[in-house]
Amino acid sequence: MHSFNRRSFLQLGLGVTVLGAVGTACSPATPAAKKQDPRTFTIYWNAGHGYQAYKEVIDQFGKDHDLQMNWQKFQWPDLTTKLTADFRSGNVPDLVEEVSAGTGTQYGLAGNVLALDEFAAADKAFGFPDDFLDQAVVARQYEDKTYSIPLHLTPNGLLFYNKAMIDKPPTTWDEFLAVAKETTKDKVSGTALNSDASYAAPFYNQQDVIFSDAKGKQFMIPSDGALKALQYMQDLIFTHKVSPAPVATTDYSGPQKLFSAKRAAMFVSGPWDIGPVRQGSPDIDLGLAVPLTGSVQASAMAGSGLMVPAKAKDPKLSWELITKLAAVKVELAATKEAGMSMPRKSWAADPAVAADPNLGVIAKALAVVAKQDPALPASGKAAQINELWKKAYQQMIIQHAPVERTLADFRQQAGAAL
Repeated sequence: MHSFNRRSFLQLGLGVTVLGAVGTACSPATPAAKKQDPRTFTIYWNAGHGYQAYKEVIDQFGKDHDLQMNWQKFQWPDLTTKLTADFRSGNVPDLVEEVSAGTGTQYGLAGNVLALDEFAAADKAFGFPDDFLDQAVVARQYEDKTYSIPLHLTPNGLLFYNKAMIDKPPTTWDEFLAVAKETTKDKVSGTALNSDASYAAPFYNQQDVIFSDAKGKQFMIPSDGALKALQYMQDLIFTHKVSPAPVATTDYSGPQKLFSAKRAAMFVSGPWDIGPVRQGSPDIDLGLAVPLTGSVQASAMAGSGLMVPAKAKDPKLSWELITKLAAVKVELAATKEAGMSMPRKSWAADPAVAADPNLGVIAKALAVVAKQDPALPASGKAAQINELWKKAYQQMIIQHAPVERTLADFRQQAGAAL
């Protein structure tokens, strides 16, 4: 199983960095870009999601419509930068994979991507929204408009463990710490925390903490649960010394790489890391377990989607490709290839999915995903606030800054941003 970018996202619920919207009306002047050949269809995609299943669809689409398919793949931060510049210049791609549900809403309210409800209503055979899991749909809607179509749906919070090191996976925070201590020896760490702030979401969700109440201008509430979650994470590194301190980077694969190198006994992540573990270290007997329970059992919803820029050359053509990429048979092919979990109900009901033990664990994790705040991306301040959270998280987890004070500073700064 490979993707969902983290993000893929990982996600939602602030598991993933939300792309900033760019209001075209107030954008700084940008030199006009060279217009694309109308026979070229340009797609922006996450580099980790370049599956053969999607390539086959895209190649066939080009043949069917006599188009030159320009499938560009980026890491998420680079995609954000490129798309932001394109919105300013007006020379946009035809289809974009969004990093998380809030992305489409934020861009849509700024006028940069289209609401897709009319396309969906006219295309009953596609099955949107009825055949898509509610949490993946609602997260992409604001004031009765849908700004992107779910492509992947994954939970951030799965427990990856090496069966050669751990007989029975932990289910609670206390058990997790105990197992981490038992397996920390020689050059092996019991676990490995991530430098990416989105990976804090499962932990604070497990203390029943919500990241934001944008309308109330409140963040990381209730405060006592947030303090407990982040202090627990910090203590894993600096007090119990069962996790190495992460290194600040845009690469979220650090824990997976340590695990694959047999230098970490377990780590918390999402389905996107199953493929890299299996491919990079096939000798590891990989165990996958449901999310831990703190005060509650919870995971953070992640998943990318597909959105159409408002200035795309032919939005109807872009919609047609969405329907082909998000078709059930393509979802199943991508799952078989990379282990990605998907948003369609008919995908979940397919015998090939229902019989797979790892996908069964993922389904249980999806059943306990925490709710996200749709008002945050709608505020237009999500990107700014996510940057503030990234800074605060890295101060606590990498630099060992006092948790209570750092959280208080973040709340003040985030509230002021709104």
